[in-house]
This record gives sequence, C-alpha cells and structure tokens, in this order.
Amino acid sequence: PWNRADEQKALDGLFTGNHIRARLIVNEWHRLCANPRESRAIAFCVSVDHARFMTGQFVRAGLPALCVTGQSSREERMAAPRKLASGEVCVLVTVDLYNEGIDLPMVDTLLLLRPTQSPVIFQQQIGRGLRLFKGKESCLVLDFIGQYQKEFRFDHLLGQLTGLSRRELLDGAANGFSKLPTGCYMQLQQRTRDQVLASLRNLIQQNWRRLIRELQTFVSLHGRNQLGLSRFLHEQALNVSDVYRSTARSGWTALQRSAELLAGQEDPEEEYFGRRFSALLHIDDPEQIALMQALAHPDVEAVLNDPRNGRRLQMLAYQVDGTASRVGSGSDFLRRLQQNPHSLKELTELAQVLEVSAAVRSVPIPGLEDVPLCLHAHYRINEILTAVGYLTAEKRPRFGEGVLRLKERKTELLFVTLDKRSGFHDAIAYHDYALSHELFHWQTQNSCSPQSAAGQRYLQSVGAERNGWQFQLFVRSDQDSAYLACGPVVLKDAHGAQPMSITWQLERALPATAFAQFSILRAA
Repeated sequence: PWNRADEQKALDGLFTGNHIRARLIVNEWHRLCANPRESRAIAFCVSVDHARFMTGQFVRAGLPALCVTGQSSREERMAAPRKLASGEVCVLVTVDLYNEGIDLPMVDTLLLLRPTQSPVIFQQQIGRGLRLFKGKESCLVLDFIGQYQKEFRFDHLLGQLTGLSRRELLDGAANGFSKLPTGCYMQLQQRTRDQVLASLRNLIQQNWRRLIRELQTFVSLHGRNQLGLSRFLHEQALNVSDVYRSTARSGWTALQRSAELLAGQEDPEEEYFGRRFSALLHIDDPEQIALMQALAHPDVEAVLNDPRNGRRLQMLAYQVDGTASRVGSGSDFLRRLQQNPHSLKELTELAQVLEVSAAVRSVPIPGLEDVPLCLHAHYRINEILTAVGYLTAEKRPRFGEGVLRLKERKTELLFVTLDKRSGFHDAIAYHDYALSHELFHWQTQNSCSPQSAAGQRYLQSVGAERNGWQFQLFVRSDQDSAYLACGPVVLKDAHGAQPMSITWQLERALPATAFAQFSILRAA
C-alpha cells in the first residue's frame, strides 16, 4: 500500500539517488514530446528529498525545474505558478502540493513519479492537466509507476477520465479506446494493459472476499475510530452498490462482521435488513433521506407526529419489505429496526451516503402538495403507491397497469417505462419518449380510443368545458430503474386510436440529464 512510515522510507530510498531511473524519465519525456523545454509540466514525487533529487536531474538535462513542496516559503509557492506560466521553468517538481486546490490551466504535461494507493488522488493529479487553456492542444500524462496494487480501482480512474462504463473500458483496454471524444487518445503499454485488463475483469466479477480485504486494509491504515460507510466508500473509491447487492451477502453491517470488526451475536433480522437495504439505493428525495437519518434519534416519535413523516415511514417499510406479509404499520417497522440496532445504525449511515450524491431540491409536486413526494426525485412503484394512499398498513391491493386513477382527487398517475424489451409482451410495445424538455410523447394502452372512457377523460381535460381531471407523469428508463417524478402534464395534442398517441405539455421542464436519457432511448 506504500502508506506506512517504513514503506514511505523504503520508497524514498528506492527513488532518491537512482540516476538510471532519472535518465529513463528524461529520455521518455524527450521521446514522447517534441520539445520538453517548451512544456509546462508538474512532476509528482514520493518525498521532499526525491523532489530535490529530480529537480537537479532535470536541470542537468537542460530542463529548467523548480522544487516546490510544503517546506518551501509562501513567497516561493506563490511565485512558482508564474515562473511556470512565463516559461522561466518548464517543470514544477513537488510531492503533494498540487494534488488539488489550485488552478494551473497552463499545465500540459504530468510526470507521475510516485505510486499512490488512492484512485481519488491519482484522478486529482491527472486533473491538474485537463483544464482548457489558450494555445494548449493536449495534455501528456507519463506514468512511471505502472505497477499498481491489484485492488487499485482502474474502473473509477479511467471511467471518470473517459466517461466509459466498465464494459466499455474492458473493450477499450483489449481492443483500443475507439469511443473516446475527438482529439483524445489513450495508449497503454503491454504490461500496464495486461494489469488494467485483469483489474477490470476482476471488478466485473466483484466478490465479497475482495470487499473484506478492502475493509481490512482501510482499518489497518486509518484505525477503527475512523470507520464509517461514507468514508470507506470514498477512500476506497467504491460504489455503494458494491456493498449492497441483492444476494445473501450484502450490507455494511454484514461486511463488518465478515471482516471480524463487530463483536457479539447478530441481531435477529440483521442479515435480512442488510440484503433488503439494497432496495433503497435509488433514493434522492431529501425529505426521505432526512427521515432515514432521524429514525435513530432519541426523539424520533416527535418527528413521526408529522403525518407526512408517518406516510414516509410507511413508504420506507413497503420499499424494504415489498408487499410481503411481514409489512405492517410504519410504527411496527420502526419497532423492528429498534430491535436490530446494528441495522438501524446502518440505515442512518446509508442515508448519509445517499445524501452526498442526491441533487434534488425539496420541492413538492404541483397538484400533489399534500403527498410526500418531491418533484424530479426518483421512486419505486411501492413508494409512489404508498405516498398517494393506494397502499396502506391495512390494505395492499395489487397494481399491474401503467395508469392509476385516483377518483377522489380526479388525478391520474401515468407510469411510463421507456425500454420495454425485457419482461413485456410484444403487444405492449408503446412508443414513449421526450420530444423536448417540455414535451413528452406517450401512447395509451392498446384498448384506448377517442370514444372510450379513458380517451374522453384525456380529451376533455382541456378546452372550454374541462372535466377537471389532472395527470401526473412518472417515467423510468427500464424495469430495473426507479421512476422520475416529472410532475403535472397537460394534453397538447392527440391522434390515433388503440392506442392513442398523446403529446403532453410538462408544467415543469425536465432536468437536462433526464431529457438526455429519455430522448436518447427514442433513437434506440
């Protein structure tokens, strides 16, 4: 891992004074760059002594260099970027000084002369060279380490740089990165290519034992006092879905027990909750996340005095338990959590992770202001049905259609799945897609015509003699995705029969990411 003091000292001894390695670095820089003297480079070293040594080697090779570290004076640190920008020096040699927090857009070359345990730090270092700058045509990244720990998360590093999925990265490493944006080029030498391929293949076959090793490594480096789900995921560059899987082994508490970090017997439903919490990973509703965090608070009963929070607790119960027989009231669900203190703590830690990634504001859905749902947040079907009162602690009727009519509200909920290739009969192949940020094309069920009751309900919702019916749109990409609460829609155009094709006008525009996702599937 190269993190302990003795390991850092060993690295320092290995790199500092190594003239052969220094010549290799200079030669490779000359080989891959037409004129290194005109570069604006940063070299990241393992220690202050190593930085001083490499500065001397660059200067001897005719490449003006400046050593800038935490030991440099404030005046030296302030002057260094100006000297690099003016060309007085062509390389700043540092340790960790320029990982983040300073803007150096002129940097066009990065020399990675030290190993790092963290893909996050690696990404920060590479990010120093990715800013646009007048006259800067490219950024050259020379990695002189290459041999990374087998647990190193190349998927996170390369994924952030390229925007490619794990599968696309695997194909790129094997066959060349043909899907990069115009002007971008990535070449891996054979040894590095083999290592990246092995890492990506291992990640695609992610297993529980590997997570245990990562957790044990984290504790050995940071101690148990720093142990928490959010920090563990961040430091190890893991996705929360790496820990929560719909398998027998799933969840933060289960992982800690597997790593022998929790003493005592398991709580009665600990394994069950750890597995079922994987059904919560889509949650980005800030009020629902706040409720999850409040459940472990001593005065949680006061929080639940708010009827909306009581409904939210029932939503959580149905989302965790599905519609299984064990579902009772929200208070019954809370009581079960309190009887499983490790799981209750785990739920609050998971909520903290979800809060960091959530980008939804707490805005009620127009027309459903009394319903505990937020505009442009994501929900599973059980959460929506519970929020509007269709599912309760006492009743759980089945729901299998794409439309839910709430007669007492004169409101119809439209549930749209864009990609129906999996799990749907061929006859149910509607053509639904976003036309713009404000317009959505939707097809009714096959039985619907302008003369039918449903068709009349849609057509008469606008015009001089409106029937008073309102419509709310919920859209998901496929069966595995959560629904996006798109808000109220108004009929703009309708034609055809069995099914009818309707263009809805959205009262609130779709977020840019949602429009890109929902409109792309039209072409697919």
